[in-house]
Amino acid sequence: MPDRASGTAGSLRPLRLRALMTQEELASKAGVGIRTIRDIESGKVRPQPRTLRLLIEALGLDEGDRALLTASPGRTAAAARELPHALAGFAGREAHLDAIVTAAGDGAAVVAVHGMAGVGKTSLVVQAAHALAPRYPDGQLFVDLHGFTCAPGPRPGPASMLTRLLRRLGAHERDLPEAIDELTARYRSAVADRRVLLVLDNAANAEQVEALLPGTPGSLVLATSRRDLSVLSGAYSVPLEPPPMREAVAMLGAGIDRITEEEAAAIAERCGRLPLAIGLAAARLRSRPLWRAADLLARLDHEDRLFSELDMGHRGVAAALRASYLELDPNHQRLLRRLGLLPGDDLDVHAAAALCGDDEERASAMLESLVDIHLLETRTPGRYRLHDLVRLFASRLAKLEDTKAELDAASVRLLGVYLHFAYQAAAKLHPNKRRFTEGAAAHDTGLSGFADQAGALSWFQAERSNLEAAVTAAAHAGRNEQAWYLAAAFNAFFVHDSDIGPHATVNRIALDIARRTGDGRKEAFTLGDAGRQLLAAGRHREAIDCLERSVALKLDLGENGDAALTLANIGILYRRSGRFAESVAAHETALAQAEAASDTAAAALIRTNMVVPLLRLGRFTEAELQLAEAERRLDAGDDHYRIRIEVFRGVLVRERGAPAEAATVHAECLEAYQGESIKADIVATLIELAEDLLRLGRVDEATAHLDRAVENAVKLADPSLERTARNGLGRALTAAGRPEAAISEHERAAMLAESHEDTYELARAHHGLAEAQRLRGDQPALRRHLALAVRGYAHCGVPEAAVAEQPDLVALG
Repeated sequence: MPDRASGTAGSLRPLRLRALMTQEELASKAGVGIRTIRDIESGKVRPQPRTLRLLIEALGLDEGDRALLTASPGRTAAAARELPHALAGFAGREAHLDAIVTAAGDGAAVVAVHGMAGVGKTSLVVQAAHALAPRYPDGQLFVDLHGFTCAPGPRPGPASMLTRLLRRLGAHERDLPEAIDELTARYRSAVADRRVLLVLDNAANAEQVEALLPGTPGSLVLATSRRDLSVLSGAYSVPLEPPPMREAVAMLGAGIDRITEEEAAAIAERCGRLPLAIGLAAARLRSRPLWRAADLLARLDHEDRLFSELDMGHRGVAAALRASYLELDPNHQRLLRRLGLLPGDDLDVHAAAALCGDDEERASAMLESLVDIHLLETRTPGRYRLHDLVRLFASRLAKLEDTKAELDAASVRLLGVYLHFAYQAAAKLHPNKRRFTEGAAAHDTGLSGFADQAGALSWFQAERSNLEAAVTAAAHAGRNEQAWYLAAAFNAFFVHDSDIGPHATVNRIALDIARRTGDGRKEAFTLGDAGRQLLAAGRHREAIDCLERSVALKLDLGENGDAALTLANIGILYRRSGRFAESVAAHETALAQAEAASDTAAAALIRTNMVVPLLRLGRFTEAELQLAEAERRLDAGDDHYRIRIEVFRGVLVRERGAPAEAATVHAECLEAYQGESIKADIVATLIELAEDLLRLGRVDEATAHLDRAVENAVKLADPSLERTARNGLGRALTAAGRPEAAISEHERAAMLAESHEDTYELARAHHGLAEAQRLRGDQPALRRHLALAVRGYAHCGVPEAAVAEQPDLVALG
């Protein structure tokens, strides 16, 4: 099975087996704990250097095997390469650059660059990062901490930053703890044996950087801030001032080749020798080939009321920005001012066109023109952002030169663009959900839509932080309707998004709006979204509370079809908790409401979902009837759900004693799914096919399918599927005579089941552990796990309880 945590995990097990050692024997010989061996082989932890040395000695490895065991972790996936482009004409700052590289070579774990806005901190650090990158093969991460920005959107907190870093390092967010201390520990474990270069740009203070520092040597942090970060323990501090005249002249010379040193010195002096201002001045002169240096100087020297009104805090930056701004035509000036209204960090051409009230073709051309003269930055094709000082300049200009009505109209147009695309994307992902299809029609501005689900998801991933910021800004501005509807569309992406933090933030805003405005309908739908998020997080009791309140409100409002779907979610929650009889009852109530509302699509979905708890309870005839009714009511083109129904029919065939026929059905279903991206239904089908093959004694094939199921469940960040797949894999490994590997899988499944309150999969995990211990000959452990399995099965009311009580009559697998 491909390892998901480290290179060591994937290589230790075969090396141990080749040495003819059990996990206990290797642990004893190496002098480490048995759980340490299990955790390393399962991928739950990465070994520390001392543990690696002990394992190498205990296994007697030669050089080739040592290289295999000590390979850098995470190489099963490409290491992150997130550094922005380095300046092609970087000049000056050579001494500072050499100092940073030397400090890193001497073992500094943190290099902190601090200085005023516009002094060139980020450019210097990015240049140094590119020079140092080859020394850090396990990834180069770039994080903007937004310590100093005038954007009105929310600032990410420590938990959000830790979560984002862990995700970039390969972790799956729904497996991550919520407590900040636990997140910090998980993050430091993730980087403990990697060589990672981490650029923390624009920090508010030392505490913000401290929270993200690795806990062990080997990695390097390059941090920038307007504040002195030298209080960081062991940090090499680099104070950055405006460069001396010699370096300032070199910076101008790197961008302009038609000025003398004297002219360059005069321009640099007028710019206060500030790199940001120098870059703007150079770009301005470069874009005007007929200008002489004197022409630029004249414009930089000219001050009027606008200069004093802007009060940028540095005369050189204000003069340079003002000179660049006054050379723009009115349309470009208007666009730059309106970009200061952007609630998020960046934008595309659709948003730019909305802000300036122009068509997309002209907006695109103007954006590129602003990039050419350094008033705008682009880090990825088609996306644009403002430097913090340029944003401040633009936003203050907007207040001076535009009326409040004009600015309000621009903000409303921008929200309209976000609403259009958010609902178009949501409807593409959820074509059977009326609230999104109707929302797409209601918020359609005539712009384009999405050809497929992949395009819809790609758009959301690019705009996620901007949408979160837009919801926050709209709510702050009192635009409650637009804020709520955008939040509702945002939450449509929850099941496709591993970053759950923004969804919780947006949902809280939506719920506050609903309650402040006394809008019961909005509160009902927002509570439904909150319940689904809590369900995914394994917080079942809180989820039930939210969903039950949502159902009550929807029924009062006459929204019976939506109430039925929310009730069905309660049924799913009961099923994932092992409360199968309650799940069936909830689905039956939901079905009655859906049919009373004549919502045939909802009724078909509910009938299909009801089949799972019916199968668990052994109520096969009822399950078969529900499948027939669901198929009869499906839309003609709904091939995906038709395949899903066939998967359940295959399960019925197997449980009635025909695993070979079931395997044929499930293999055909997998073939029918070809062309779709990996989804939960495909992973579930892999698990069912593997069960068929286990019943047929085709253990190796079953193991391969379950390996794939586990891998894809982890990629989907679906702990419900993951614990089911791991329990299946554990059974297959026991059947293959590999009890130690089986124990590792069942223990991981048990941990997931406990954390998500899943009584049934926890009982399956104990049942599997009992059978693995039977193979090992550990009778006390067998009896202990079997007792726990019987208790869990009995609580769930499933037929396995009788099997587990008589283990000698029916062996597992």
